[in-house]
Amino acid sequence: MRPAEQHGNSRGYSVPTGRPYALKELQAAVGSLGDHLKELYEGAHPAEYEAVADALYTAFQTAAGLAPAKSYTGCSEHPNGALDPEAPDGWGRCLICNDRRRLGLRAQGARGARAAAAPPAGEQRRLGYPVPDPPYTLQALREHLRTVEDRRFHLGFSSPPEDFVRIADDLHRAFIVARELSRPRNASGCSEHPGAPIDPDAPPGEACIFCAGRKRRAQRSATTPEMLPRIRRGERRQLQRRFERPPG
Repeated sequence: MRPAEQHGNSRGYSVPTGRPYALKELQAAVGSLGDHLKELYEGAHPAEYEAVADALYTAFQTAAGLAPAKSYTGCSEHPNGALDPEAPDGWGRCLICNDRRRLGLRAQGARGARAAAAPPAGEQRRLGYPVPDPPYTLQALREHLRTVEDRRFHLGFSSPPEDFVRIADDLHRAFIVARELSRPRNASGCSEHPGAPIDPDAPPGEACIFCAGRKRRAQRSATTPEMLPRIRRGERRQLQRRFERPPG
C-alpha cells in the first residue's frame, strides 16, 4: 500500500466546529422539558405554559443551528427572495421566478405553458419550519415532545444533517402548540380584543369590557358630567373659561 493511501485511510471523521457544545446544549434543553411538562394539567392557566414555550424555543434555536440552513423561498437561485402571495398550485414560492414564468406564459402562449411547467415534486421544498394544525391541546404537546425525546437519543457527533433537520422540525411543532396554549384564551368572545377582561354588567354577547365601555361612552349624553383625568405632579390644568375676563 502506498504511503499516501495509508495516510488517507488513517484520516478519521472530522466533527464540525461547535457541534459538541451545541449538541450538549440541545440534550440538556430537551431533557429539562419533561420536568416542566409534569406540572401541567388539562385546564391549566395559559401563564403556566410560558416556561414550556420559552424552553422549547431555546431548544429549537439550538437544533436549527445544528441543522443546515433552510431556503426561505425554496428556490436555489433566490433562497431569501420575496414570496409570491398568489402562487398557483404546483408552482414554487419565489416571486421572481414566478413572474418570469408568467411573462413566459403570456409571450409564448401554449408553447410557453409547456416550457414553464411546474418543477418536479422533488424540487418543491417547504417554506420554513412546519406548523401543526389545530386544535392545540396538552395531549398534542405531549405527543410532539415524545417524538422529540425519541429522536434525541439517536443524535450524536456523526449524525447526518437530516437527523438535525427532523428534530428541529419536531421542536418547532411542539413550540407552536405551547405558544398557542400560553396565549390568553378568548373568554370575552371579542375578535378585536381576544384577551380582554369580562364585564359582569354587560348583556350576553357583549362581555368585552373595552367594547362595553366604548358603547357606554357613545350613548352618554353631552350634559352628563365626566370625571377629568388626574393631573401629574408639576403640570397645570388649562381650564377653558366660560366668560372672557373684562379688560383692565
